[in-house]
Amino acid sequence: MIAAKKADQLTLVNCQESGLERDQVSAPALVLAFTHCHRPRLFAITFMTAIDTSRRAFLRGEARIADAGTRMPFAVAAFADQCRRCDDCIKVCEEGILVQGDGGFPSVDFARGGCTFCGDCARACTHQALDTAVAPAWSLIAVVAEDCVARNGVTCRSCGEVCEARAVRFALRVGGPAVPAIDAAQCTGCGFCVAVCPTQSIQMREAA
Repeated sequence: MIAAKKADQLTLVNCQESGLERDQVSAPALVLAFTHCHRPRLFAITFMTAIDTSRRAFLRGEARIADAGTRMPFAVAAFADQCRRCDDCIKVCEEGILVQGDGGFPSVDFARGGCTFCGDCARACTHQALDTAVAPAWSLIAVVAEDCVARNGVTCRSCGEVCEARAVRFALRVGGPAVPAIDAAQCTGCGFCVAVCPTQSIQMREAA
């Protein structure tokens, strides 16, 4: 006998030994069980659980691919289809912030620094996955978390000092240091503020 005690609760259907052919069984899996007389008996296993399409997509790599373009400047809409993961863009990045990300797709590592939007990566791409005509280069903006040292009583203006776009504004408050706030309209998503933050309290997010 076959024990079906797994969490997904397999249902065993005895197909008997009456000449049933394999192609007559529509279940996704077949198991040969041996009876006490050592004669093979064919069983069909029917999976009774619902299919998690998002998990299936993740296992195929679709979830990673869909996110790949958001981490590259000048990425075209069909970035995941166009990119051949040749690393040409990574090699020419003067800031050294491009790395191999999920699935081998190029991605920006903001811990290494920020993007100057020089366009060298797009010009090096011969597969039309990146295009300097894409404007803005991406829709990322900086977000300051609550564990920011300035928000916790320690004077720090590191993010504001490196922001050429003047997107970091410091709001004065009584009894404590000024705290940073991001002007979404001014933020270019360059990411230079991420690397200089002493507590890694700044992240890049998709603009709303």
